[in-house]
Amino acid sequence: MIEVMLQNPGLLPIQELESDVWAKNICAGCRGCISVCPAGALTFDSALGRPNQITPCIDCKACLDVCPRLPANARIMDATDIIGPFIRIKNARSKQSSARFQKGGAVTALLAAALDEELVDCALVMGLDRWNQLPYPRVVRDSRELLKCAGSRYNSNSVLEPLAGALKDVNAMALVGTPCAVQAVGLLRSSSNEFADRLVKKVRFTVGLFCFEAYDDSLITEITARLGVPSWRIDKMNAAGSEMQVSLRDGGRKSIPLSELAGHVKPGCRHCSDFTSKMADISVGSVGSAPGMSTVISRTEEGLGLLEIAEEIGFLEVEDGVNVEAVEKVGRLKLKRNGF
Repeated sequence: MIEVMLQNPGLLPIQELESDVWAKNICAGCRGCISVCPAGALTFDSALGRPNQITPCIDCKACLDVCPRLPANARIMDATDIIGPFIRIKNARSKQSSARFQKGGAVTALLAAALDEELVDCALVMGLDRWNQLPYPRVVRDSRELLKCAGSRYNSNSVLEPLAGALKDVNAMALVGTPCAVQAVGLLRSSSNEFADRLVKKVRFTVGLFCFEAYDDSLITEITARLGVPSWRIDKMNAAGSEMQVSLRDGGRKSIPLSELAGHVKPGCRHCSDFTSKMADISVGSVGSAPGMSTVISRTEEGLGLLEIAEEIGFLEVEDGVNVEAVEKVGRLKLKRNGF
């Protein structure tokens, strides 16, 4: 993107990110810059909540093309359109049941179809260490492994960090991410940078998640302290309405008002305008859907094709009747809260 390259011609790319994104505390934490850097010059500093330079920058500028918070990139993404481009909007749910499904299990079914039909070699998703409740990026190559990764992750969006390494031995991949991760991939797809192109051309499907906000790792410490239980007693968490609902391994259920967890929201989330992952091939969320189902927005021919295949082979049940107004209402609330 020439506009980005010429924005601060006297600075190295990493220095631009430092001055225009990191120093302003608006970093999305998506790790796109880390994944695309051919020199391995960046790592993520969890204490700072943003990348940190560890080796010299080689001035390739790939990191500038991928950053969704860099002003030149942010300007090309329409902040006011809630739904975004789409071909079809449907209700969907997996025909396989699992207690780990957040609502409908549509993402798991879509990925299982892609793997079983050999449309992709692997899927890059967020796994969960069920001892400490901390998510981590996980490469899944078998649809049977997907159930272990089912469920929402509220305290990490680091799925892009291992992208370069994960793509080395694959022909095509599916990737599941929050809006910032999906924006990073979308920006890479439109980039002419050779390092960006080399990285992203193997990402066949991006499955974007509806996301109002994400939390840092201190969320788990807060929740376990409030509930008086160790992290390994937590079975599942679900942000629903105005509460964080926590299911325990003994069958108990507790809830905490989301307003009381606001101090653990990632600062970069306060600068996000995208609720529905508008740059994905297919977006999935729980808002606006029929009971027990997910809202699925097919945005590209690739996304629509994946949805149709999953339905045709009996992995997904698909219906009309999504309440689009409900999706737009939550999206507008996010815009208002974040000052857009």
